[in-house]
Amino acid sequence: MDIKEKWMEINLEQQKLISSPLRVKIIYLLHEHAMTAKQVADELGKTAGSIHYHIQQLYNGGILEIKETRENKGIIEKYYQAKATHFRLKDPLAPKHEIKTRKRGTSLSLSEIELKEFEAEWDQLVLKYLKKSVHDHIERASYQVSCQFEVLDEEEEN
Repeated sequence: MDIKEKWMEINLEQQKLISSPLRVKIIYLLHEHAMTAKQVADELGKTAGSIHYHIQQLYNGGILEIKETRENKGIIEKYYQAKATHFRLKDPLAPKHEIKTRKRGTSLSLSEIELKEFEAEWDQLVLKYLKKSVHDHIERASYQVSCQFEVLDEEEEN
């Protein structure tokens, strides 16, 4: 399957569902292709029961869908697929024509080396656009841009 960004507007309850690093991993795995809870558990090195719980929460919250069911030795296997990879929180009070803030965020599991690589790439990306803003003389709006790395408690991942 070709991995493309798929956006989905979500409500606050759905935002809470996807705020776990483990659930983010599940969503991305299930975006690549439909899998059973057991297959996801094997891929992530977690127990099938734990992953089944998280998949059910994401499914009941409308983040996942059942792509197909198959019978295997008398057992019905459900293959889940993520509806999106990127999520936008709906703000019912925000006027449709004027959006002042754009947010992006996710939870990641990174090694210390990966974190340093990410930070270096972030710095290079910011520098790239800073240089453009100085040298290209086109009309622009000013934005405050930030990137924050916050270590999550262990229990938040599971």
